[in-house]
This record gives sequence, C-alpha cells and structure tokens, in this order.
Amino acid sequence: MTPADKELQSKILEENRRVHARENRLYLDRHPEQTNFYQAQILKNAVRKVCRLLPPGGAEKRVLDLGCGTGYLFLPLLARGYRMTGIDLSPELAAFLETRIPERYKDRASVAVADVLEFAERGETQYDAVVLSALLHHLYDYEAIVRRYCGKVKQGGLFLIFFEPLKQAIASPLRYGLHKAVARLDEAVYGMEMKMRGIPLFEEDYHVADYQRQFGGIDPAWLEEILRAEGMEILELEKYCARRYALSAFAANRLLGTQNTFNLLARKS
Repeated sequence: MTPADKELQSKILEENRRVHARENRLYLDRHPEQTNFYQAQILKNAVRKVCRLLPPGGAEKRVLDLGCGTGYLFLPLLARGYRMTGIDLSPELAAFLETRIPERYKDRASVAVADVLEFAERGETQYDAVVLSALLHHLYDYEAIVRRYCGKVKQGGLFLIFFEPLKQAIASPLRYGLHKAVARLDEAVYGMEMKMRGIPLFEEDYHVADYQRQFGGIDPAWLEEILRAEGMEILELEKYCARRYALSAFAANRLLGTQNTFNLLARKS
C-alpha cells in the first residue's frame, strides 16, 4: 500500500468515526430503510436462515458481528441464543448498543470498540459465524477484510454479508428511470419527516465515509469469487431494493422489480 493509499484509508476511518459520532443515538431514526416493515421481514428471514443452518446450541455457538453499530444483526441473533461478540469503530454506537442489550442476555454478549482491520490481528479465535451489515461500503479495501475474516470462520461455519449497496449494470433505461422517480419521492418524504422531527440529515458528511458508493456500490459477483477462493461455498445471493419507507420498497420490488441492495450467505466448506 502506497503512502497515499494509507492516507486515504486513515481519512475514511476518521470520517466514519466523525459521522457516527454525530448520528449517535439518532442512528436508527435517521435510517428507516433498515427498520421499516418491508426491510424488517428481510432481516427476519436472514436470521431464520442462519438459525436453520447453524442451530444456536445452548449458547455454545459463537458469532462475531463486524461493525455491529446499534445492534441490527447483533440483537436478534443474541435473542436467538448465540454468544455474540460485536465490534464497532464508533465508541458512541457501541455504548448505545450496550444500553440496548437485555439484562438476561448480558452474559452472552460483549461489545468492543475497534476497527475491523485492527481486530483481525487480535488472536486466533475462530467463530461459528461472522456477520456484518452495511459495513463493506464504508471500507477502503473491503476485499482484504473479507479475506481476513474468512480465516476466522470455523469449518462448516457461516459468513453473512447483509444490506450492502449493489453495483450492477443498467439493463433497462425505462425501468431505471422509474426506479429513480420512486427514489426521489421516497427521499423527499424522508427529508420532510426529518425536518418535522428536528433530525439533521448530514447529507454532505457521507461522501468519504460511504467510500464504495462513489464507485456505484459493491459487485456481489466479485465477492463470490473472493469467498470461493477462501474456501467458502455460496449458499444464497439475495438482491432487492431498499427504500426509506415500506411502501416505496414494495413498489420498487414488487411492481418495478428493481434492485439496489444485496445479501450474501456463504459456508466454510
């Protein structure tokens, strides 16, 4: 890595620290695309798949959540019986997650403040599953991170990549135009709601923090190649359209059939 690359990588990390410090406890309020009814069903289905393929086993199954944030994947998996370890770059989000962990589950939950590159160098601990949500697009070199953490998955264990921006070619200009029209309406309503609730948008703050979005997102086909090269079997690739509100997501997915987000589930073979 050149000095310029290292400088850019450090800048991306610092911008993510700054942005998430500003979001803090407002993170979930500012991201209804992760909590609306339509997306909630996708999340529930993903958790069910993990549980079916990797039964919790009386808290003996260890799961590592990279970029755990406020607990999007961490909390539902914890509730299903796994022993959870979460790491996040943001001290504010990690502290908020600590307050959301029910007392009866705290003996199976640990949360640490660390960046994923640093944490990868800590010890040789392996996990029954490594999961992450909306993390890779924040990273300078997401390929290297995926490769490193494949090595932390036990034989037969799972790797879940969830809620990442989908990079793909435009197949139909007309459908893409309608897709963008729904997106504009969705964002306009979102902007009005945030204004009414007094929640700042921080629109200019994400350019560097959401680094991979500058390149159109992440190509899941390339991720599949990386995972296979690291001894992973691809179990499922799910593509869909995430929107701020469930009605917009329903229109995009069921009526237009457009996509902007993907989930990828793999198993160590």
